[in-house]
Amino acid sequence: MGPRLPALTLAAALLLVAGACSSSSAASASPRATSTPSPGCRAEAPEAGVWQPDRLQVLKPCQRAAGVVVQVIREPDGDRHVWFRVDAGYESLLNAENHFQGKPALLGEITPDCPLATNPPDANAAAECPATDLPIPGPGDHIDISGPWVLDLDHGWNEIHPVDSIVISDAG
Repeated sequence: MGPRLPALTLAAALLLVAGACSSSSAASASPRATSTPSPGCRAEAPEAGVWQPDRLQVLKPCQRAAGVVVQVIREPDGDRHVWFRVDAGYESLLNAENHFQGKPALLGEITPDCPLATNPPDANAAAECPATDLPIPGPGDHIDISGPWVLDLDHGWNEIHPVDSIVISDAG
């Protein structure tokens, strides 16, 4: 048993060194394309910075959704309405009113950067808030968004409002 122990110790040491070298070279390699940070929600109340928040019923304070953009519409209150067809697995976010151009779609509302400590009193005041820093997608873009999932009581559809984060890929 005496001569085998040093040989086993040497073999184990070589394996440890080889493993350390391969992990350090992997760590210094360039990041993979899939390393895009996942979106998230802000810490403030879901209705913070939204004008007339009582028109929205919060279904979930932070919800993720993904899909392909069909239309982006600039609204008079400064919002960007982003209608998108949801990816498989997000269909449960839709209700019977969630349609755009006759097909199921979810609305994501990218809002102006109104102060989170107050809510603008009306659409005109919201339109005066600074423009958002969030990127605005275009038709054909694949988006991954997060924000409060709400029921718009005026229109009857579900939406992500406001969009707190967005990742755009596969630009169309």
